[in-house]
Amino acid sequence: MLQAIRDRVTGIVAIFVLGLLAIPFVFFGLDSYIQSVPQDAVAEVGDTEITVSEFQTEFARYRARLRDQQGDAYDELQANQPEARREFLETMIDRRLLSQHAAEMGLSISPNTVAGTIRQIPAFQVQGRFDPEIYRQQIAASGQSVAAFERDLARDLLVQELPAGVTGSVLVTDADVDRWLRVQLEERKISMLTLPSSAYRDEVEVTREEVEAFYAENQDQFMRPERVRVEFVELDTSDMAESIEVEEEDLRDRYEATRARFMTEERRRASHILITAGDERSEAEARELAQTLRERIAEGEDFEALAREYSDDPGSAPAGGDLGWIEPDVMMPEFEEALYDLDMAGDIAGPVETEFGWHLIRLGEIEEPRGQTFAEARAQILEEVREERADDLYIELSERLIDLIYADPTGLENVAEDLGLELQEAGPFSRFSAEGVLAEPRVLEAIFSDLVLLQREASEPVEIERNHAVVVRVTEHQPAEPRPLDDVADEIRERLTRDAAREAARAEAEALVARIEEGGETLEQVAETESLEIQEQQATRRSFDLGGAVLDSIFRLPAPGSDEPVHELVASGSNWLVVRLEEVTPGRPAEADDAQRRSARQQIRFARSNREFEGLLQWLRENTEITVVEQRL
Repeated sequence: MLQAIRDRVTGIVAIFVLGLLAIPFVFFGLDSYIQSVPQDAVAEVGDTEITVSEFQTEFARYRARLRDQQGDAYDELQANQPEARREFLETMIDRRLLSQHAAEMGLSISPNTVAGTIRQIPAFQVQGRFDPEIYRQQIAASGQSVAAFERDLARDLLVQELPAGVTGSVLVTDADVDRWLRVQLEERKISMLTLPSSAYRDEVEVTREEVEAFYAENQDQFMRPERVRVEFVELDTSDMAESIEVEEEDLRDRYEATRARFMTEERRRASHILITAGDERSEAEARELAQTLRERIAEGEDFEALAREYSDDPGSAPAGGDLGWIEPDVMMPEFEEALYDLDMAGDIAGPVETEFGWHLIRLGEIEEPRGQTFAEARAQILEEVREERADDLYIELSERLIDLIYADPTGLENVAEDLGLELQEAGPFSRFSAEGVLAEPRVLEAIFSDLVLLQREASEPVEIERNHAVVVRVTEHQPAEPRPLDDVADEIRERLTRDAAREAARAEAEALVARIEEGGETLEQVAETESLEIQEQQATRRSFDLGGAVLDSIFRLPAPGSDEPVHELVASGSNWLVVRLEEVTPGRPAEADDAQRRSARQQIRFARSNREFEGLLQWLRENTEITVVEQRL
């Protein structure tokens, strides 16, 4: 299987070789790769380390993404629990194992592939075109160097592409597809009674004693998190840039020295039809089909219509094969050479063979290269020079800031006065209620570190974005403590009422099932005596209105006998269902259309490749020495 993976993992983004630190620095040179590596490690994976600083940086970014995704539902305390930190470290270990495995397999990634991926990221574009300066600014604002970003991007692409290699090595037969369709297209005739827990709330009485007992036994669930008051100063030179004066001569000198970068490269808009070999056609058949399509286009058939019908590129086929604008050194060499050999819009090249299959390539438009005059480039140059000088000012003030903190870490008044910064105060707040710059993950980590929280010393400057740092000192610490019973009594009473009502509904549902199975009553008789409504449905695996959990329960039930339906109690949120399964109709593969069979084949391949990929990870873990230093998490 490993050889098959090696043969197949050659997707649009090839695999990065771990340790290839000599990758040419795609846009800005090699200097930034030379960085001191911390000696302390939170884990050793084979002969490589995951450093404490690397783990903390990655984990902080991960929590920041969670906060953005979850909004008000985000729980910083939960996200920063030891279990969460260990789980995230395990993910980093898996990524490192895969990177090492790729290196051992001899897989590699070209700088052009990394560059091409970066050029397609919208955040780094201006009016649809990649902008190197925007790229550099965005990466700096994220707290990374460009070198580290490109290295991490390559590793991430590796993790994404290895499963694709496994998928490509999985064989799925027509018999496999038939078996899958019999199960997936199966239908189940059911009837249901719903017992809502809300109907039993009025029967529940929760006493003060029960509230007090629950509070005493579960006090840890009602803790007020630790809170702090802080003083802090912000050093931010980004706003100073616009006020920095620059001589006109300096701007002209910069323009002349860097004139080449104000020339845009020729770019071409292209479309393609991709025909691949695989389970359904051989390499020769793929080339023959591509040639046939070329001839049909020459006879007048519509390129876009044929792309939608035949192209195996799922990204461009729905758009008639449109790939958008393509710049030099982005596509595969064979593809690019054929595209740039075309002279006029509408010209077609191919079939052209690349590692992905056979392409028919159509030229859409040509945008000729052009250069900016000094007048056109002046605003950009002025902004760059101002930013560079703001950078220099930031470095100068940062060094002074650090000196002042080391001289007296017990207060920030002298720091604010010396640097002309505002001494700000905030609090009390917890890890979950901090606002503004104090809610930044790295600032929170500093605030609740032993040095700042317990020793009451000022933190080192915490850089939260380019030219923007914060120094914070805790002035008051309020330890975590239980919230008073009176504050949480209503919350506890509601929880106990809800749980008791749900239990009462479950008990009633169990009694109804017993009346049917042991007392000989039918579902219809029970429904009539209890004034309940029967719901009937021909359920499929796509009956999403039932809810995922209910659907899973229904399709796990054993098929009923010829005369005896199956009755079962099923949970549905806070409610309970009495379900009668009357009939199971297997799926009919012969009635499935081509799209359903392709989807089934893809799902089988995906499921099997997941199992193989998990097996690969397990094998790598069993055959690699892994050491975790728990106290450094």
